[in-house]
Amino acid sequence: MSYNFIGEVENINTSQFEFISKVLNEQGYKGTDVNIQNVGKKGDNYGSRVKRIEVTFEDGKEFKMIIKIAPEDSIIRDQINANDLFKNEITIFNKLLPKLREIQVKYGVPDEDIFKYPICYGTNDELSNEIILLEDLKMRNFEMLDKTTPLSNQAVKLILKDLANFHSLSFVLRNKEPELLKNFMDTLVNAMINEKTIAQTQMFFEYTLNDLKTIFDNDRYKNVITDVTQYLIKGWMKLMNTDAGSKYSVIQHGDLWTNNIMFQMQEDQPMDCIFIDYQLSRDSLPVSDIHYLLFSCTDYQTRSKHYHEWMDYYHSELDRYLSYFDLKVNYVYPRDKFDADLKRYGKPGLGIAFVMVNIALRQTQEAPDLTNIDGTNLPDTLKVRSLMDKTVTSIKERIEGLIESCFELGYLTEPSKATFK
Repeated sequence: MSYNFIGEVENINTSQFEFISKVLNEQGYKGTDVNIQNVGKKGDNYGSRVKRIEVTFEDGKEFKMIIKIAPEDSIIRDQINANDLFKNEITIFNKLLPKLREIQVKYGVPDEDIFKYPICYGTNDELSNEIILLEDLKMRNFEMLDKTTPLSNQAVKLILKDLANFHSLSFVLRNKEPELLKNFMDTLVNAMINEKTIAQTQMFFEYTLNDLKTIFDNDRYKNVITDVTQYLIKGWMKLMNTDAGSKYSVIQHGDLWTNNIMFQMQEDQPMDCIFIDYQLSRDSLPVSDIHYLLFSCTDYQTRSKHYHEWMDYYHSELDRYLSYFDLKVNYVYPRDKFDADLKRYGKPGLGIAFVMVNIALRQTQEAPDLTNIDGTNLPDTLKVRSLMDKTVTSIKERIEGLIESCFELGYLTEPSKATFK
């Protein structure tokens, strides 16, 4: 059936329009007009172009979908590694998440504890025509929170509950269907750090962190950033390679920050959440997701009050979900191993958070163009001198708080005592 696409239709090619039409036809849409709107503001979506499709059925019922579209430009595709990003997410939605649901139903997990994810209406992985069509969670009253505002204790606990659920299912597969888990892990690619992208990623981190140092007067904070920068470049890959495929590794979300989590709110309080955007999913230890979330999206005050409570809660929820499958957390991922991994991954987690905070705390008009990164220099839009004073202050305070948290938690030692391997 031929549809009339209207609205913000730019950057959608003929093949993608045809695929959207096929999915709408499968959903039983008999009308003609299909409204398309861009989703999010500048700085909200980096790995794909995101749009919303809206149609109205003959009975007046509205139907909406979110579409994620890969860029066609070959230079941009190479810079963001679009091919791997979309392959990862298509694998997650087409194969992994349905399998996880299947095994939960098989073992009688109650509906309220089955891991939630958006409905996927269709995917196309054809090179340069990649597209993913997903449920619009706004139809179920889910919303995105302000990325510049630190997450509350209640929001963090909702996320950690679902994260423990998601991670537990990798441990379940390792015990019940180990070859299938290995196949998933072998299929998913670390789109940020691999042979194609490692040099560019390392240079980006180094340029960004060296630029960040310029906003600090205190040598203690500068020295920590120098220490972390050297570790990211020299030690992080070694750490990841050591743990890849180990008995404690899981399929992680990989990009768990405020913009990739949607919440149902009641009287301004978060009551439920769903993860979105699995483009950076890969094989890693559970603590990678935890550090990424807590270092990038919480402030010093909330961490100081609740961090140890959060770790207890995550580990107890992991045990609770494993119990549905007759597994025990003390066997699968003992607490002493979990605590040791939190410490081992503290420094790289901190370095990644420095970069994330530098991006996440910017106002819309300050959002950097990450498609111009080629590993040879830092684009002017990423430099802190391009930011408003208020934004610089926010970034500075958040990073100082992160450093203080990591000293207090024992994840950092004084830079003068650090060694690099």
